[in-house]
Amino acid sequence: LLLRHEKKSSEVLGKNRWQALAAFVGVPFPGTGAWTGAMIAFVIGMPIAEAVSSIFVGVLSAGLIVAALVKAGKVGGIIVAAALAGFLIASRFGSKPSSSNAQTAS
Repeated sequence: LLLRHEKKSSEVLGKNRWQALAAFVGVPFPGTGAWTGAMIAFVIGMPIAEAVSSIFVGVLSAGLIVAALVKAGKVGGIIVAAALAGFLIASRFGSKPSSSNAQTAS
C-alpha cells in the first residue's frame, strides 16, 4: 500500500517535493507540523537529508509567522486574516491564463 502511494506521489510532485513539504509544514495550522511532515516524507520516499532540511525550513517559517502574528497583536491578526482571505478569493475566482499566451516563438 505504501509503495503504491509513494510511486503515485512521486509522479505528482516531481522535483517540487522539497518546496511542497516545506510549505505544508510551514503553515501554522494543527496537523501540519514536523511530525506530519516526517510521515509525508517517508510515504513519498524522500531521502533523509532532503526531508530534514525541508521540515526544518517549514518549522522555521511557521515559527516566524506565529511570532509576527503575536507581535502584531489583534489588529495585525485581523489585517493578516483579511489579506489571506482576499488572496484565497482572488486565487479561487481569478482568471486562468489562456493557452494562446503559452505559445512559443518558432
